[in-house]
Amino acid sequence: MPNISSASAVAAMDTRSASPHELLEKYARFHASLGVRNPRKLLLINPPQVPEDMFSIDIARRRGYFAYPPMGLVYIAAVARSVDPSIDLRIIDLNYEMLKRCHDPHFRFDFWKDLIREELSKEARVHVGVSCMFGATRSIFMEIDRWIHELYPAIPVLVGGVQASYDYDELLEKDCADIVFRKESEHSFRVFLQNCRNAESGRPITEMPQGIGFRLNGEIAESPGAMIPTAEEIDIDLRPYYSLIPISTYHQYGSLAAFSRYNGEDKPFATVLSNRGCRAQCTFCTVRDFNGRAVRQRDVRRVVDEIKFLVEKCGIKQIDWLDDDLLYNPARALEMFRAIAAEAPGFEWICNNGLIGAAVTEENMEWMVKSGMKALKIGVESGNDEWLKKIKKPTVKRKQYEADRIFKKYPDVFVSGNFIVGFPKETFGEMMDTYTFARDLAWDWASFYICQPLKGTEIYAVFQSLGDERCDYENYDKTLNPGRSAVRGEFGYYKGYHGDRDRPPVLTGRDIFKLPKDQVPSKEQIKEIWFTFNLVANFIDNPSFRPGPHMAKLVRWFESISGAYPFDASMIAALAYGHRHLGNESKRKEMQRRFDAVLKDSPYWQRRCEEFPELLELAR
Repeated sequence: MPNISSASAVAAMDTRSASPHELLEKYARFHASLGVRNPRKLLLINPPQVPEDMFSIDIARRRGYFAYPPMGLVYIAAVARSVDPSIDLRIIDLNYEMLKRCHDPHFRFDFWKDLIREELSKEARVHVGVSCMFGATRSIFMEIDRWIHELYPAIPVLVGGVQASYDYDELLEKDCADIVFRKESEHSFRVFLQNCRNAESGRPITEMPQGIGFRLNGEIAESPGAMIPTAEEIDIDLRPYYSLIPISTYHQYGSLAAFSRYNGEDKPFATVLSNRGCRAQCTFCTVRDFNGRAVRQRDVRRVVDEIKFLVEKCGIKQIDWLDDDLLYNPARALEMFRAIAAEAPGFEWICNNGLIGAAVTEENMEWMVKSGMKALKIGVESGNDEWLKKIKKPTVKRKQYEADRIFKKYPDVFVSGNFIVGFPKETFGEMMDTYTFARDLAWDWASFYICQPLKGTEIYAVFQSLGDERCDYENYDKTLNPGRSAVRGEFGYYKGYHGDRDRPPVLTGRDIFKLPKDQVPSKEQIKEIWFTFNLVANFIDNPSFRPGPHMAKLVRWFESISGAYPFDASMIAALAYGHRHLGNESKRKEMQRRFDAVLKDSPYWQRRCEEFPELLELAR
């Protein structure tokens, strides 16, 4: 937890023990202190998703960064309009603007200051809402908030999102917000705006939003509980609000993970949510805590009409489902897929958030494909049934084998499995169970990730109890994929590196397979395990990467992910190999030249090629 003053600590403690009447009075005084009590305009800001010190112009210009439309802010805008039909709404997606503007040779990373300044000059009675979804982007989020506060002290700054929900006291203490809406906030934001309208008309505040934090006279106050929106509250007709974002052109500057590029980088994309929440209680995931225990479903007709609007009016060709449990209600899912197949022919979709493998059946797989499914992920997580129980994953290995038999009937669908290593006190032998299971399933791709202590997850407390220093910070390095956050994708350790004389040396390359099965690897060692598992399973010995019908599909996949890793010699070598077997001689030569250039300039990849000489063979 962040360090806060003793006065603030007492204030926070007092609000938790205060009576409802005392808390309401405190909130009413806070509301009266706002420089703008009832806004005529609501400016909503989505921060850049890559901090400046990690931003690569080259990756951005290759469309290698994510460009997810800020649909959470679109929902908030819809709520605001339902409360005040005359309110002026504006969404600035700074991530989109960054990816678009970086093609200008005079691009500056702080372009956002001019953009926000221009927007705030148009209206004095404005509230600014800023989203903070992930710890990796917290630094730029806090910089934007402090900048607004310093230049426009009378303008209230409202924040929300996953990371903001768990860091609310620190954000308030560091003057990054006037009020924080924790967890899902449609309901609490509606109450707040109704309070704003009541204040202007002189009516007293009689209801306080639950699950908020705010500052009053330098002290932090918190309202307990949470106001998780009902199914009716999230079943909003979003069609009038897509005009707030440039939905038709997001694909020109980024992607929805790699799946949208795989399915066609020139196909305009959007994201759609059909339900919220998840039946699972996975200990490494924030969904259960942030979204609540219930799975709330939007009306199927509303979802299908939204998709048809995106296709017919916005030119969208593909969507990525934002659902965490798309197949939660089998009958509803079938109804939705059948309606999409009948009413949106030619429409395509991907599912990067993943499906629960145990929920896949012959019938729903058939209709998912008929409705346009092109690629999906399955959250496997572990190949050890005991660990599946520990992390509360609602499946067993047998269920994944059953799903695998269904997937094999649809070879045109790209199937990727998610696998996690590095759970607290997980032994190398247990990690090997996961690696072996991934190899046994032999799907198109095995996405290996490193378990991280994320706030809001049950497993976070376990990492804390072990004294894991990753619990003490949030930055871009704290990602599930270490190659994504490393400069030029280069990370790792030389043979014999240990960093601590009392700890065993870090093994690299295939030497990691010599680790004792009962050893709990260090964090440094886990990165090397991740690298070797990923390289061997996906590049060197991927069964789909052998001459045959699957080769073209995998080459397309490598092309889709290589934009995010332009200096990754293993990606380039794989593409050289694939194009050689597909008879694309000019592309093979291009990849070979790129491989030689990277290898010449990178001691890191020179070392990796010594560890894995197969990379040299692939590149030739």
